[in-house]
Amino acid sequence: MKKSIFFIYVVLLILAGCTSVKTTSLSEYSSQISFFENTAEYYAGDGIMKCKLSDTATLNDYKCISWIYFFKDGQIKQFETAVDIKRPDFVIPSHSVVFFNDHNQIKCIWFSKDVTINKVECKGGGKTATEFYDNDRLKACFLAKDQMIQGVDCKSSLLKPVLFSPDGKIKR
Repeated sequence: MKKSIFFIYVVLLILAGCTSVKTTSLSEYSSQISFFENTAEYYAGDGIMKCKLSDTATLNDYKCISWIYFFKDGQIKQFETAVDIKRPDFVIPSHSVVFFNDHNQIKCIWFSKDVTINKVECKGGGKTATEFYDNDRLKACFLAKDQMIQGVDCKSSLLKPVLFSPDGKIKR
């Protein structure tokens, strides 16, 4: 029994020594991030491309966890939310993955659970994409259930999303 506990202790020490945490300041933000050094990939010139955070990081008022990706200019490209994020028309649930375009606008979200946006019940869970226009209006989503949208009977499907125009009207 003592040998087993000792062996487990030694293995844990070895594993802990293989994963070091690095803390760095980001030039685009007034804060630092801590990440597992062996997960980081860099652009030429040492800009971070992606890394797995070792602790919650707050960037642009977003609380980020797990993997975070950056554009070459240092702006956030993708992150997982640590907490719910209130938007004008809906709430992004914690543990959702948010994708930005290169103008720092949300272009796509993998919601961690179903979300209602302007009376449209969008599917969440897994890697089900909900897309947005640059004006923050809903562009496309997979429905959480069959529903009537703007007088159109729409069926839930994981193969065919419901599409919207930039003015918010459903595309037929």
